[in-house]
Amino acid sequence: MSEIMVYAQITRYGLNPETAELVMAAKDIAKVSGESITILAADDQAPAYQDALQLDGVADIILLHTVGIGEMQTDVLGQVVADAIASRDVSTLLVPSEHQARALISRVAAKLDTGMTAACKELKAECVDGRVVVHQIKSSFGSQGLVTCDITTRPAIITMIPGSYKAAAKTGTPHIQVIEKGNLKSTLEVLDLEESQSADNLLGAKRVVCVGKGTMEGDNFQLAKSYAEKIHAAFAGSRPMADQHWIDFEAQIGESGTVIRPEACLICGVSGAIQFTEGIKGDPLIIAINKDPKAPIFHFADYKVVADLKDILPELLTAADAQ
Repeated sequence: MSEIMVYAQITRYGLNPETAELVMAAKDIAKVSGESITILAADDQAPAYQDALQLDGVADIILLHTVGIGEMQTDVLGQVVADAIASRDVSTLLVPSEHQARALISRVAAKLDTGMTAACKELKAECVDGRVVVHQIKSSFGSQGLVTCDITTRPAIITMIPGSYKAAAKTGTPHIQVIEKGNLKSTLEVLDLEESQSADNLLGAKRVVCVGKGTMEGDNFQLAKSYAEKIHAAFAGSRPMADQHWIDFEAQIGESGTVIRPEACLICGVSGAIQFTEGIKGDPLIIAINKDPKAPIFHFADYKVVADLKDILPELLTAADAQ
């Protein structure tokens, strides 16, 4: 019998919390197809997540223990994951729409010679001429519209933006299989990741300071970064900041970057295009600072500060020092 597979991404910060949402999306497909649901994880630390992955509706958990190989070494992980999928009858593979997961799974798609749809918001399954088709709904035309995509190859690989599905409960009783994968060698050398500007885990950060092009002026960027450090917040930015190398790509927030769910987010000098705001989910407290009173970000924010950053950020730093 064929199955729906969920890829559980394990980062250096732990399990991607979107895994539970992907299981819920898989359950919606399974209601139409009658397929079972399998979770697949591949990492040096994979066996440590047996308990966390026992989600409601999951029949099997496959943990590929890639000894000495972590998430950045996509050459080895890509082959290991592709081999695991090829050995089973997988109709659909659901993957987090996170940059490192996409880097890995794009390799897997190439190895399996199958189609892949990125950054989907919703899935709808239906029977068409006796077969189950999973329609993928995603943004297009600069996020001004929605399109529906179908993948005709098998397995259909779909990366999902978080926020469309509730998380599955940790009440499952799946069969768990740990498969040792030793003697693996990667051509990719992992350098010191602690030097990254996004050293705090964006996926799990409760506080985030996010910067845009407005911080390119004067000392605004360094002031915003210093404030993030003072209040123990993750430091991130919009796509233009990543494109122009002011921040690491992994610190980019948005549809094409990382989707976050903080409790509070301070947004400095970001205009507020929908591609950016789609990267902030949940119900966080949003405080936006921008000197343009007509900036679109103000329609998204809970608190709006129309001011020059060079006047506001030093005051915030002084207040943080006083605490």
